[in-house]
Formats: sequence, C-alpha cells, structure tokens
Amino acid sequence: MKNSIGVKIAFHFKGQAFEPSSRIDLDDWARRGDEALRDLVKIIAQENQIGSYSYELEVMEVSEVVFVSPTGIAENFWSPEMGTFDFNGFKQYWLAEQAFTQLNQISEN
Repeated sequence: MKNSIGVKIAFHFKGQAFEPSSRIDLDDWARRGDEALRDLVKIIAQENQIGSYSYELEVMEVSEVVFVSPTGIAENFWSPEMGTFDFNGFKQYWLAEQAFTQLNQISEN
C-alpha cells in the first residue's frame, strides 16, 4: 500500500464516545476505476464490528467523515486543517503517473 489514507468517524451514542476508523488503499481504489468510494461508512462500520442494521450505523451516516494520516503522494491531496481529501485530484495524478510509467517503459525498449 504505497498511497493510503486513514478515515475516522467520531460520534456519540447512548452517552458513549465512538471513533471507528479504517485505512484506504488509494492505489487499489484508483486501479479499480471507482468514481467514488461507495459505502465508505458501511465499510468502516463492518471493519469495526458495527452492525449493518444498527442505530450506531445510522448515527455514523450523519456524522462527519474525517481523513487523517495520508502516506505517499496522497499527502499532497489532503487538507489537515479541514480533514478532507481530494479524491478526484489524487486519481487524476495517479492515472497520469501510470501513463507516464508505461510510456517510459515503451520508450526504453
């Protein structure tokens, strides 16, 4: 996982604080060609043993998603002040880098 970013969702439920988190492999995401990270909240819930039909999930779905601790080139597309990540910008850069790598390999042969 060369390029990745952490994702967390902090919320309170029944007087208890929760902060489930996950790590996204951005290279894999860009390689698959997904336009958006579908069901990101549900992925985080599943990885943190939060039921798919639970009240906790409902609270997560209306809570703020915060992106943290990027690795690799992903750091250039992350706003630490806002806790946001420019997925479109990262994907465009990643695809261009892949194309340049392939062109370099062709030109070397």
